Amino acid sequence: MHTRFPDGVVAAGLTPFHPDLTVAHDTFARHVQWLLANGCDGVLLFGTTGEGLSLSVSERIDVLDTLLSTGIPPERLLVGTGATALPDAVQLTRAASHHGIGGVLVLPPPHFRQVPPEGLYRFYDRLVQDVGDADLRLYFYHFPELSGVPIPFTLIQRLQEKYDDQIAGIKDSSGEWDHTEALCRDFSELQVFSGTERLLLPVLDAGGAGCISATVNVTAPLAAKVVRVWRDGGVPTALQDRLRRLRAAFASVPTIPALKHLLARESDMPAWETVRPPLAPLEEDQTQVVDEITEQLAEEGIHLGTE
Repeated sequence: MHTRFPDGVVAAGLTPFHPDLTVAHDTFARHVQWLLANGCDGVLLFGTTGEGLSLSVSERIDVLDTLLSTGIPPERLLVGTGATALPDAVQLTRAASHHGIGGVLVLPPPHFRQVPPEGLYRFYDRLVQDVGDADLRLYFYHFPELSGVPIPFTLIQRLQEKYDDQIAGIKDSSGEWDHTEALCRDFSELQVFSGTERLLLPVLDAGGAGCISATVNVTAPLAAKVVRVWRDGGVPTALQDRLRRLRAAFASVPTIPALKHLLARESDMPAWETVRPPLAPLEEDQTQVVDEITEQLAEEGIHLGTE
């Protein structure tokens, strides 16, 4: 397997919208550039945090084209191409692979919750075949709490044996350390990312690739310190503890609206407040939690000047 997407700290990038709910392309590009310049090894577009399933196929392709036109390195991007309909997933994946993207992150179709293993295999098998691109790098998205459809180890193994050059890794958003550790052990040749920076150091120690996380949109500089010290042979336990506390601070509020509220205030860009239905903005009392998080970020020396 030949990967091109980097290990390390990856932000599950937020998608900014104008008040009319259209994508704010310029703000999006500036935010991705800020992330890459402030600790992120890569950025995931159109994942859960990026409200990917709330965007149409044409929107995702158009936004990707626009972002790449600004000079963002394609190999440092993962693109969420999951969709309920297989033809939509094929179209999105083909478009991303055509650009030489670092990889595509594919959530299993979330509508049918009790599909048999063979049905799930047929989805991914047909996706790879129909995309028909040797340049494809596919990452499985294991997030059963969201999709209702887990990614079995046997499925990964079966597809890896058939498509060794295309199967690149897994994002494990189960939040269960035993599961993530087993992935690192059983698929050491693949890139295994945790869905939370809470597990960043344990994943690195277990031979995994790093983390792909929503809150890395604001914790990236601290997460990058953990990886840097670890790569230099140090033991960044204290840094990891501080990172874990920052992540935990978001537990009592809906993560996506909270992150957007924080960015809107810190960058003086009200458009960041907008979330697409069915998500809703923060309630007034929830903004107080974000105020406290902002103070914690300032104590860490993190300043979110995305403009």
